[in-house]
Amino acid sequence: NQFRLAILRMFPPGRWRYRAEVVMADVNMTLAAYVRAQLISCIIIGVICTAAFYVIGLKYALLLGILAGIFEFVPLLGPLAIALIVTTTAAAGDDPRKALYVAIFLIILRIVHDYYTYPRIVRGGIHMHPLAIILSVLAGEQVAGIPGVFLSIPIVAVATVFYRHILEHQGRRGL
Repeated sequence: NQFRLAILRMFPPGRWRYRAEVVMADVNMTLAAYVRAQLISCIIIGVICTAAFYVIGLKYALLLGILAGIFEFVPLLGPLAIALIVTTTAAAGDDPRKALYVAIFLIILRIVHDYYTYPRIVRGGIHMHPLAIILSVLAGEQVAGIPGVFLSIPIVAVATVFYRHILEHQGRRGL
């Protein structure tokens, strides 16, 4: 609240301060929706992985599924790390063929989740087209690597909020 008040005091009282408060509230709602979408994504991955690991017959399927859900929060490195951990665990078990099944499952899961479900989950809260989400993640990776992947969607979402408010201020509708 102190941060919000400090920013609002930079604007003159009246319509400019009111507009700044509206923009800040919209940015806050957008970032909160993004965090909710990330948590939903983590839960979905955790549940799907737990069920699949159980069906494949892995020992510690629940633990590995929970780890998959937690690691989902870290872009690129999290899914890669969980793939290595689970595949290694499966290969060290009683049937090494399970490692192949796990690898195939995780590859299919990554493709479906990264290009289909995740953009749709995030789109619901931040009102961005799924293609824009995919392109922003790819651009973020090219510009800043792993931190760019993690920060790209919130940055584009906040920029979209500012763009929408600028157009509203000018009395235009946009593209």
